[in-house]
Amino acid sequence: MIGYITTYQLDLKFREYYRYREYYCGLCRSLGRNHGQRSRIMLGYDMTFLAILLDGVYDSETERNRFRCMLHPFSRRHSLSNAFIDYAADMDLYMAYLKCLDDWHDDRNLFRGMSAFFLRGTAKRIEASYPEKSLAVREALEELHRFEEAQSMDFEGAAGCVGRALAEMFRFGGLWDDRLVAMGFYLGKYIYLLDAYEDLEEDIRKNRYNPFLELSHENGFHERVRGILKMMISRSAEEFEMLPVDENMALLRNIIYAGAWNSYEQIVRKKERAEPVKGKEQNE
Repeated sequence: MIGYITTYQLDLKFREYYRYREYYCGLCRSLGRNHGQRSRIMLGYDMTFLAILLDGVYDSETERNRFRCMLHPFSRRHSLSNAFIDYAADMDLYMAYLKCLDDWHDDRNLFRGMSAFFLRGTAKRIEASYPEKSLAVREALEELHRFEEAQSMDFEGAAGCVGRALAEMFRFGGLWDDRLVAMGFYLGKYIYLLDAYEDLEEDIRKNRYNPFLELSHENGFHERVRGILKMMISRSAEEFEMLPVDENMALLRNIIYAGAWNSYEQIVRKKERAEPVKGKEQNE
């Protein structure tokens, strides 16, 4: 995934920060344990959030382990292990595979192509474990490809494809699936639209598809995008507040209210820093 759905560390208490790290390390170790050590490079923040969310909504036996990490060899760390973390690791790897495959088809990115090749066997095993879910995700992303091939400027429709893909991953098969699916749908739309907004200038430069291309020429474009993104994250948060979260409520609220929106604010600041450079080039 993209990695927009993460914590806002300035607002985290120490215990929340360490709790998040336990899930993050747990996801990393689950990838290595179940899919091989190379798969750990696909570790992402978005699916860490999913693991924490599912663990907060449903009950599961959780183990807390102490270990040494190759990247941090001088101190022992803690990680969590349960069914939700293993599930999130499967979804993380599967989405990484589909993203690599898409990048290879679109740009002939050699690294992404090789990554998709090495992940193919694991992805097929995940598809065998979740046949209906993987089919629904692939169909949603195939529809997105049709939007791209048609150069459609229907950004709502294109975002809805990613929304449906993420919604399917939020579906765990429990009592609260309806809320989780709705939450995942709006969060998926937010991720897609924020990614399109961040990549707009580069996509224009490289003559690549971007659903905001036409809208970007209109007055008030940036304000409109902000309103759309705010609505998507708000709708997702509304569904979240209806869930019976027993654990990690403060951590989850930090991510969905502050962390996810901070990703947008960082992109805005990056664009603002680039503006004077752009103007200077035009004057020259």
